[in-house]
Amino acid sequence: MEGAKSKKRAAEQSPHKSKSPKKAKTGKEVKGSKKAKKEGPQVKRASSAYIHFTTDFRKKLKEKCEKNGDPLPKANEVAKMAGEQWKKLTPEERAPYDQKAQEDKERYLKECGKFEKKESDKPKRAQTAYFIFLGEFREQMKGKQSEGDQKIPALAGEKWRSMSEKDKEKYKQMEAVAKKKHEAAMEEWRKKNAGKEPVQPVKAKLTAKKAPPKKVQLGL
Repeated sequence: MEGAKSKKRAAEQSPHKSKSPKKAKTGKEVKGSKKAKKEGPQVKRASSAYIHFTTDFRKKLKEKCEKNGDPLPKANEVAKMAGEQWKKLTPEERAPYDQKAQEDKERYLKECGKFEKKESDKPKRAQTAYFIFLGEFREQMKGKQSEGDQKIPALAGEKWRSMSEKDKEKYKQMEAVAKKKHEAAMEEWRKKNAGKEPVQPVKAKLTAKKAPPKKVQLGL
């Protein structure tokens, strides 16, 4: 009898208590634990010129490593290498990536339904000497196979860098003429559109109102 009582007391005082059965999750709890999915199609954001460059850089580096049988560097190392290479690029070498970024931005705005052609009659900016040269180079390369499967902008950049200042002078003069034409066209455009720009309302300065003094009730 004493033995049975002592066993009962030991069981009651034991630190290992019986586990209570788990409560079944209700539908409300399960729903709340999951992140709500965004409705509707998601538009991919536009990438900057640098992002387009790094994507191209990673692709070329991967192909080079696979060709040579070398291991691909870690992501942070690749990012560092790309950043250093980007700093060394000339404006001419960056031009293709700037163009990609602009096209990507227009694509994003179109998909968002926010793209509107504003000031369609506004004269376009004058082309730089390099872009005038690039236009001529594209015409010359039409129907020709690019060397080593290189893209035309890359080949144009190489040729431009190898040209002497004397050879570039022709394009610089064309740039100067284009700038003068653009300035004249802009002056005409401003006269034509004078007074059409909406007047921005002037925001009135808000002055903080002083709170009325609190009435003090005197106890009688």
